[in-house]
Amino acid sequence: MPVDRFKSTWEDLGRVDPLWAVLTDPERRNGGWELDEFLATATGPIASVRKLVDEAGLSFGERVVDLGCGAGRLSNALAAHVHEVVGVDVAQSMVDEANRINQFPDRVSFVAYDGYRLPFADESFDSALSLISLQHSPPALQVQALLELQRVVRPGGVLVFQLPCRPTKREELSAEGMRASIELIDVPTPVGVGQTVTVRARVTNVSAHTWPSGQLIRLGNHWLKGDEPVTWDDGRADLPHDLAPGAAVELELEIVAPEETGEYHLELDVVQEAVTWWAAVGSTPTRTEVTVVPDAVATASPSGAGQEVVIAAQQAPHQRKDGGIEMFGVDTNLVRLLFAHCGSQVVNIVPDDMAGDDWESFTYVIRRGETV
Repeated sequence: MPVDRFKSTWEDLGRVDPLWAVLTDPERRNGGWELDEFLATATGPIASVRKLVDEAGLSFGERVVDLGCGAGRLSNALAAHVHEVVGVDVAQSMVDEANRINQFPDRVSFVAYDGYRLPFADESFDSALSLISLQHSPPALQVQALLELQRVVRPGGVLVFQLPCRPTKREELSAEGMRASIELIDVPTPVGVGQTVTVRARVTNVSAHTWPSGQLIRLGNHWLKGDEPVTWDDGRADLPHDLAPGAAVELELEIVAPEETGEYHLELDVVQEAVTWWAAVGSTPTRTEVTVVPDAVATASPSGAGQEVVIAAQQAPHQRKDGGIEMFGVDTNLVRLLFAHCGSQVVNIVPDDMAGDDWESFTYVIRRGETV
C-alpha cells in the first residue's frame, strides 16, 4: 500500500533528524538547526500566504488545520494570525517533536493520522494550510489529502496549499541523443529487505550528442520480479558534468531493496526526468540478479577498497543521503478539475520556489464551495 513506505520514511526522519527533514539545508543535517532559527523561517511563508488570502477577499478565520505539519514550524507561525491551529502529520515521531517544541500549547495542538482520513468532523475548520508537504506524498495520497482538506473546511472557508507541477525542463534531448552503455562495477548481493546499498556503474555516452549536465539526465534503477516491476522509481545519480560522445563517467547510485525477500532483477537505465527513460527510445539498460534476504547484511565499501562496512540488521530502511524523501508533482489542470468537481472555486494559482530549482511549483488559493 502506498502509505506504508511513506509513513515509514517520515517516522524514521522524525526520530533521527526532524528539523532537517522539514528544511533540508545540507549544512543543517544531524541536528544543525537551532530551534529559534528554525521557527523563524516560517515567518516569511506565512506572511506571503496571508497576503494571498487577503488579496482574494478571504480569511483564515479562527480555526486552521496545518496538514503535513512536521515539527510544527508553520503551525507556530500561524498562531500569530488565528485563534487555534491544529497540526496533523502522518508520522507520530514528527508529532512528538512538534509537541516538544510547541511555543503556544494553549492555542496550537498536534495529532497524527493514518495517511488517508483526517481525524476531524466534516466542515470543522475555517481554513486549511499545507506547504512543502504534499509534494512528498505518493500521487494517490496527494489526491486523497486534497479531498480530505475539502471535507474538513467549512463552506466559504479557504484552502491554501503548495504543490509542484512537473520537473523543470530546460532542454529536451533528441531520441538519437539518448543512447547509453551502462557497465556494472559493484552490486552488493545479497541485501536485506529495505536495506540501502550503493551500486557503482560506468555510464558511457554512445550517441553523437553531448549530454549537458543540469538537464535532469540521471542514472536510475528499477526493481523487477521476473519482468514485472516491483519498484519502478528508486535511486538517482546526476551527471557531475557535461558528457561528450564517447566519454564515460563512474556514478554511485544509492538504492533501497524491496520490502519482501526473494530473487529480483535490478535494472539500471538512464532517464531524462519529465521526458522518458532511455530504454523506451532504444537505449539498452543493464540488469543483474540480486537476492533480498530478511536481515541487512555487510556490504563492500563504495570505495571498492575491499573494506567492509557492517550494516546492523535493525537499520532503519530508506536512509539515503536524501533521507529517502521523494518528490511528486500534480498537474495544475488536475487540481483545477478536482476542486471544480467538488463545487469549490480556484481563486488563484501563484508560482513559487518552494520545491527548489528542479521543479515548477505553485501555491493554490481555493474557496470551499457549498457542496462536497
